Amino acid sequence: MKINIVFNTIIYVMMFMVKVKMRYGKQVLEVSLRRLDLLSVVDLNEVPRVQDENGEIKRAIQNPIGHDGIQALAQKGKKTLIIVDDFTRTTPAYKILPMLVEELNKAGISDRNIKIMLAGGTHRCMRHEEVLRKIGKKIMKRFEILRHDIETVKNKDELVDLGKTTLGTPIAVNKHVIEAEIKIAVGQIVGHPLAGWGGGAKIIQPGVCGEETTWVTHWLLTKYKGEELLGVVDNPVRLEIEEVAKKVGLCFIVNTIQNSKREMVGVVAGDPIKAHRKGVEIAKKVYAVKVPAKAEIVFTDAYPHDIDMWQAVKGIYAAELIVKKGGTIILCAPCPEGVSSEHPALLEYGYIPADKVEELMNLGKIADRVGASDCARVGELLKEAKIVLYSKISKVDTLKLNFEYAETPQQAVDEALARYGSDAKILILRNAGDMVPMVSK
Repeated sequence: MKINIVFNTIIYVMMFMVKVKMRYGKQVLEVSLRRLDLLSVVDLNEVPRVQDENGEIKRAIQNPIGHDGIQALAQKGKKTLIIVDDFTRTTPAYKILPMLVEELNKAGISDRNIKIMLAGGTHRCMRHEEVLRKIGKKIMKRFEILRHDIETVKNKDELVDLGKTTLGTPIAVNKHVIEAEIKIAVGQIVGHPLAGWGGGAKIIQPGVCGEETTWVTHWLLTKYKGEELLGVVDNPVRLEIEEVAKKVGLCFIVNTIQNSKREMVGVVAGDPIKAHRKGVEIAKKVYAVKVPAKAEIVFTDAYPHDIDMWQAVKGIYAAELIVKKGGTIILCAPCPEGVSSEHPALLEYGYIPADKVEELMNLGKIADRVGASDCARVGELLKEAKIVLYSKISKVDTLKLNFEYAETPQQAVDEALARYGSDAKILILRNAGDMVPMVSK
């Protein structure tokens, strides 16, 4: 009789419990849930890789969208700068650059007239091994490699003033970009909480711009709700960024789209706006995912953007779109590099409302104004939702951010479910760092 009771109990647990796995850097986390508490497990849409990646890259470069091609670019001059995104993106630049350079050589632009720039925006400087992985050993040895990173943005001697946009955003750009006659961007298209979608003109702003330019556009985060920005292709920030890129003279882009396995599913090349919009249509097939309804609890990772909190906040922005007002977002992100060494304002003041951030900036207490924009944006979200963090970030620093600290993911889930009662539902987001979740209509 006892054996039958134990056996039946096991069957009961198997029928009514479910285990969910989540990415956590290179590790996998697991939590147990009652099936009736789980609304849905949402991942990126499965889109098959292209059969011939090199062939697809070459096809895109040789058949550009809304553009006359590399030969036409060569009529603009010879001095060429290829701008490549940095270690926070998974763009396979090492595959793209050799073919792009080959086309430039065919058009009469020799190696001595070509330079490569790593567009790090306000991110830290890339390490040698990261550069090697990004662009490849042969390209690294063959061309002069320039960097634009957190040190560059603060050095006014490295920047050129190009006036202001129509809305008044000051435009200060890396001088090497301005000196180039041909400016080509290599990047990727994924969901982005500020620009709607990554790629395209974003390689210029914030990729190679000064601190003032980047702060002004980032502060626009505080003026709009998440659903007005993330996944909205022509949102106000994207249009502002594209005006900056037009003033700078961005000529040509090569943007890839990848699936959840980081396999290439598409490539677009050509006009910085027309080609980008075509790429977004492909990217939507991967990153725009449907959820059945909003939930009281959203349990999310930030993969693949989980190196620090500056990047990992993307998981929060994705969850914002589908958490109910008064709900809880549980973020699991390892953040091995901590909160953000480049943006000290995050840890110094934590995520606080926009009016308090503005007050501190007006008093001269916050020097890191780019970081201040994220402080304010997440601070506004904290008015409407609780955020719980499971991370390698210490409990002390987690509380400084104004998040709640979780000893384990399971604890965070159990406490959240207990908080909302038996009718509460939980949504699970996987690969959320690039995701654009949308409630089904």
